[in-house]
Amino acid sequence: MSDHLEMNDTSTTPVIFFINKLSGGQKGQQVYRMLVRLLNPRQVFLLESDTTIIQALNIYSSLNNTRICICGGDGTVSWILSHLVDAFPPLKNPPASICPLGTGNDLSRVLGWGYRYELRQLLRTLTQITRAHPVPLDRWKIQIETLETNASSKQYVNKHRRLFSSMFHPKFIRDANKPLYENFRTPIRRFFFNYISFGLDAAVVLDFHVRRTREPSKFTSPFKNKILYINEARKYFKEFAFGMAWDLREYIRLICDGQDLTDSMRHCHSFVVLNTPSFGSGTRPWGRISTKRISSQSTNQRYEDSFDQTSTHSFQTHDSPVNGQDGNQTTALDIVTHPVVDHFKTQDFGDRKIEVIGLSTIQMALIHLGFRGNRIAQCSQVRIELNHPMPVHMDGEPFCLAESFAINITHAGQVMVLRNEKR
Repeated sequence: MSDHLEMNDTSTTPVIFFINKLSGGQKGQQVYRMLVRLLNPRQVFLLESDTTIIQALNIYSSLNNTRICICGGDGTVSWILSHLVDAFPPLKNPPASICPLGTGNDLSRVLGWGYRYELRQLLRTLTQITRAHPVPLDRWKIQIETLETNASSKQYVNKHRRLFSSMFHPKFIRDANKPLYENFRTPIRRFFFNYISFGLDAAVVLDFHVRRTREPSKFTSPFKNKILYINEARKYFKEFAFGMAWDLREYIRLICDGQDLTDSMRHCHSFVVLNTPSFGSGTRPWGRISTKRISSQSTNQRYEDSFDQTSTHSFQTHDSPVNGQDGNQTTALDIVTHPVVDHFKTQDFGDRKIEVIGLSTIQMALIHLGFRGNRIAQCSQVRIELNHPMPVHMDGEPFCLAESFAINITHAGQVMVLRNEKR
């Protein structure tokens, strides 16, 4: 970018870079040094606080054709995108691309910017930003309120406590109030663009994040981070081993578009509210293909699509809960190997709808092999009532709600991002 760029110049495409120096095993510093050598230092910003973002946007917001590149993980991307939504009129923000420096990099995967940082990829990204295609991305807001225990809620909780009274209680419920989590009681942000998850998956991520915060010198690369993540998951061996003895219905009440779908979480140990197709380092828990109408496809085509439609549930599936229709009944070891026909639509991160998916302990592993989870709902509003402390994972940032809370999830505008179709 020239030092003397005209504000009305439409022949150039200025790019502003935001870099989180702690992302990717602290690879951000390396990226910063590289970009300062290659580019005008005035267009490269190390992220230190909200003030850094606001000042940079104020300086360059008047330039035509400005684009942004966010160098960081999912949490960093969500942080910058929220500022773009707030600072510009709807869908008028400089569209943002991503240089993936995090561990999961799910939004980067969806938008075609890759799943990990490499020097060659950084140089390639610089040439692709100006040619990428702008698309709208939904933003979702979470509102946390104290859950009042009225007569009906007490009756609901007591009903499920009787059902589970002699069963296994997971470690993340027993340990939620320990001092270990004292600094992780509230979310850093109140918006998300990718996902928010609850339960066993979030518990593992929270423990990993607590350890990374206390011992940052051990987390020096994305690969090493994944090894340490697996090591943290070993703490929850009993939760995985005794998966048939517990599920989230005792601790969570789920309401989607006003309909109580708590029973759809039978045998679910994690559940995810998902805006984009990618979750947990590239898995596709909603499935890549949605079979909308059985009459519109030939038998051969339906079976070609069966891999992405395979249900890995060890319980009764509810592919059509919104219409009050139950899915197929399966036993603990059954795997449905034929295409599941349901009323749900293909995921679209700009359709103002959000997907709700349940995962058993088995599915938490099998989604990494290409299988999908249990589709619960596709809706525009979600209410989650927690009657126990609960770990939560939102766009790469985990935290622990230590009391009984209700979380309301609603649509909160859109932001323009860049989809790279040249990879």
